[in-house]
Amino acid sequence: MWIWAALLGHLCCLAPWAFVMRQVEPYMDEIFHIPQAQKYCQGQFAEWDPKITTFPGLYLSSTFIRGFTGIFCGKDFLRLENVVYALGAHVVMYRLLRRSLEPQRAAAQSLLLSLYPIHFFFQALYYTDVGSLFWTLLTHDLATPVPKKVLPGRLHMCLAAASGCAAVLFRQTNAVWVMFTFGIAALQDLQSSKWGDELLRADISPSVLLTFCKALILESPRLLARLGPLLVSVLLFVGFVVQNGSIVVGDHSNHQVAVHWAQLCYLVAVTAGTSGFGSTSALSPSCFKIFGSDVSKRPRAFILALALVTALLHRYSLAHPFLLADNRHYTFYIWNRFLRRPWFKELLAPGYVYAGWYCWRRQSLAQSGLWVLIWSVAAVLTLVPAPLLEPRYWTTPVLMAHLYAHEVPDRNDRRMMSLSSTFIAGVAFMLVNIMTLGIFVYRPFAWPSGEVARFMW
Repeated sequence: MWIWAALLGHLCCLAPWAFVMRQVEPYMDEIFHIPQAQKYCQGQFAEWDPKITTFPGLYLSSTFIRGFTGIFCGKDFLRLENVVYALGAHVVMYRLLRRSLEPQRAAAQSLLLSLYPIHFFFQALYYTDVGSLFWTLLTHDLATPVPKKVLPGRLHMCLAAASGCAAVLFRQTNAVWVMFTFGIAALQDLQSSKWGDELLRADISPSVLLTFCKALILESPRLLARLGPLLVSVLLFVGFVVQNGSIVVGDHSNHQVAVHWAQLCYLVAVTAGTSGFGSTSALSPSCFKIFGSDVSKRPRAFILALALVTALLHRYSLAHPFLLADNRHYTFYIWNRFLRRPWFKELLAPGYVYAGWYCWRRQSLAQSGLWVLIWSVAAVLTLVPAPLLEPRYWTTPVLMAHLYAHEVPDRNDRRMMSLSSTFIAGVAFMLVNIMTLGIFVYRPFAWPSGEVARFMW
């Protein structure tokens, strides 16, 4: 019952956005995606736009949905698919949240995450993001065990492997998130075995890491027998990279691998900033008080972290040519008006240190230290090599962190995010959505060439 109410609320928020998008012609990456999908709908599988960098999962999905008939391949029908994927992702998030929350709160939280502004913006556009998230979350739901239960059966694992292949076909970096699912499934299985006492600890010490490695080695035959199908998509992707010499399909020159450590600062800032409202939010006085107490207990650790973050921001805050040249993105103005100023980005280091501390503490209260480590490694592998400051890249790690931040034992039986604070956060998300979508649709501007341009994430 509650999930149906949440889906109805989601659809009520999304329907006006999808409706007004009918007056907007294909825009930004849609000028590549929509014509390519229409070629696939017509059976022209050999034709490929070299500007497209992702695998053809989005276009194959559109073709398969239409039964290879080629009908209903106009821009509005193609965009409608992402509405379906968005609702599907909502259902999967609800299923994952139900593992630790009661139905009412899981429904409210799944609706809130579906309204996450960067994710919501692309739900009525023909981009790969929403479908990519759906298949990634579905893979995770199918392959990971319910707490204190055994690993899913062989059928579930085969379905998870197929879903993982679809996820990688939508976006190459999802191979990392399939491996994240593999790692979390293995960890949760080991935590319910004789290794649990050590692996459930909230800290990460050499003894915990040694125990985890030992358990993985000794239990590898059993884990590979059960989780092995998940590795199919990863191995195929690795083979593609070796043969292709790059993770992208086309346009290699503008998508070179880089070392962009500042991406992690942006990630923890967004994750902390979207943690909601209330006594446990990142901006609550109680969290500032706890942070101050931790700093006073370990001042050297704080000074070291501050120095490290400052150095990384100074050396590894990259400005891709696309970021500097394209004034249709909000990141263009954030960079040019703030981050590119001398020492401005370095002055933000204390805030990033606090955000990183908050994210680590929040996740450690809900999950083991090893879970946080596996999530951090996945975030590093997907974000640090990306030279472009692109908010869409943060969506999967941000939502995955929020989905797993709710198994919090509270001495006073208070919830980490009450329904009232969830409602306030949802209203805040919708205000941002209304503003960004309204500007996108109703406040276009013209380039000197006369071409109409629109602001977007």
